[in-house]
Amino acid sequence: MNRVCIRQSDIEGVGLIDASYGNFAFRRHYHLEFHIGLIVGGAQRYHCRGASHRAAPGQLVIMPPDQLHDGQAHDDGGYRTKVFTLGTPWLSRSLGELTHEQELGFLEHQVDDPALYRGLVMAHRILGDSHQANLTRDCLPLEMLEQLVSRHGSVRLRRSPRLGSRDLDEIRDYMMDNLDQPIRLADLAKQCGLTEVGLSRAFKSTTGLPPYAWLSRFRLEKAMEWLKAGRCVTQVAQSVGFYDQAHFSKVFKQQFGLTPGQVRGRGGEP
Repeated sequence: MNRVCIRQSDIEGVGLIDASYGNFAFRRHYHLEFHIGLIVGGAQRYHCRGASHRAAPGQLVIMPPDQLHDGQAHDDGGYRTKVFTLGTPWLSRSLGELTHEQELGFLEHQVDDPALYRGLVMAHRILGDSHQANLTRDCLPLEMLEQLVSRHGSVRLRRSPRLGSRDLDEIRDYMMDNLDQPIRLADLAKQCGLTEVGLSRAFKSTTGLPPYAWLSRFRLEKAMEWLKAGRCVTQVAQSVGFYDQAHFSKVFKQQFGLTPGQVRGRGGEP
């Protein structure tokens, strides 16, 4: 049985996921947000940075934006996880106040730190409890980020990868402005001052995905973001370039394990 609950905390930019996965497998994908996963039962198997890994209870799995990875249960017993999602605007603003830098990095994407793990599990529970004091919930994400940075992270000035005359952030902005329109390889190549073959090669070398697959995931990530913000399913589907709502729902569930309506309803069972 696969069960997924996605919630937006009272802090804009900080989301919470509670999930149990049995037979559901995530295909290779990336996120627009920073994900901090806590394995609380069973074991997860995933492929990242050219190698396969196993994450067990008590371990943190840290996935920065744009990091390509997959995920599934390690065995028939499935696994349970709690995840913090940290939006880029919140993360940049908080890092600016904490470190005066813009990008958070980690040497390892899998961390063994029992004390930090216990603190994060407690923070996840408190942030999802509306009966807790508001000031407590306001402070917890910053305390969590501070501990992550001081114990396991590093900060540096952010540099977006170059694709010809443009960088990936600029191409992302172009896609965002045209998300509900057909985007052609020739248009992207012209933006970058490259041939179509040159852009296709550079894009896959930089991101790990061909342009069409990267764009497809980008559309779904933006759909998830807007659904969590409470937009209606039909509006979101059209805004990300899907004019057949049934097809949108099918693709969305294949990628995330739950339907668009369940996300907008703040969670559910696929």
